[in-house]
Amino acid sequence: MKRLMLGVILALAAMVVQASSSSDVEASAIVNGTLVVAQDGTVQAAVVDEPDKYGQPIVELVRRAVSQWRFQPVLRNGAPVVAKSTMHVRVVLSKKPDGNYTARIKGASFGDSDAPSTDAVHRAEINKKFPPKYPEAAIRGRVQGTVYLAMRLDRSGRVVDAAAEQVNLGNRGPDHLLKQFRDVLAESALKAARQWRFEIPTTGPLAAQESWTVHVPVNYALNDTNAPRPNSTWVSYIPGPYTPAPWVNKPDVNVADAVADGGVRTDGAGPVLLSTLDHG
Repeated sequence: MKRLMLGVILALAAMVVQASSSSDVEASAIVNGTLVVAQDGTVQAAVVDEPDKYGQPIVELVRRAVSQWRFQPVLRNGAPVVAKSTMHVRVVLSKKPDGNYTARIKGASFGDSDAPSTDAVHRAEINKKFPPKYPEAAIRGRVQGTVYLAMRLDRSGRVVDAAAEQVNLGNRGPDHLLKQFRDVLAESALKAARQWRFEIPTTGPLAAQESWTVHVPVNYALNDTNAPRPNSTWVSYIPGPYTPAPWVNKPDVNVADAVADGGVRTDGAGPVLLSTLDHG
C-alpha cells in the first residue's frame, strides 16, 4: 500500500501521537464525503466534506485514491445506473524511525445516498435505555478506547449474535495488560449490545433477507479534567488485532473500523468496491 510523506502536518501528528517511540501507535481520522459511481463502476466525482479539518495533503491522498477506485455497477430494476454514495475513509498516520510520518488509507465504507431510509438498518430508540457501562477497572486504570462490534440481527431486529471484532486502546502498556483491558471493554460493549434492537429494512434489496450483520463502534472516553483531550479529528491509539465475527462468510478487514462515530454499517449495503483501497 502506498504511503505519502506528510511534512506539512508533522506538528499535528507529533501532538496527536505525543512523540511516541512505539511503532504500534497510530493516529487516524475518518474522512467523510460523497462520491458518484458511473454506470460502468468508475468514480465520476468525489467530494470530501470539511476538507480544512484534514489538511490539503490528506485530502489529496483521498481524492487521488478515490479517483482510481472501481465499483461493481449499481443496478436498479436490473439496469446499471449512476449512483451517489456516502463514503467514510479511515486515514492512518504512522511514525517512522527517522521521525517523519507516513499516511495510508486503511479502510473505507460506503452507503447509498439515493436509497430511501427504509432500505437500511437503523438503531431503535429503545437502545438509549441500554448504554454501555464504563467498566470500573477501566476507570481506575484510566483506560480509553473503541470497541468495534459486529451483530447479527433477526427479522424482528433483535441481536442474536454479537462479537467484538477489534478493540483499539488510547493507552500504552505491556501487551498482557492491554489484552486484559481490551477484554474488559469488549465485555462491557457486548453486554449492552445484546439488549439492543434495530429497525430492519422494509424496502430495497436487503429487505428479503432472513438476517443482517451490522457493525457499530462503541467509544469509551473519560470526561474528567485529568483525562486527555483527544483532537476532534485525529485520534491516537494502539490498534488491536482484528478477529472477524465467526458467522461472517467473507470478512473484510478494510472496513472493520471504517465506521463513523454513531454510525451503523450493514453488510451488503452500498456500492461494492472491486479495486484495492490504494489503487492508482
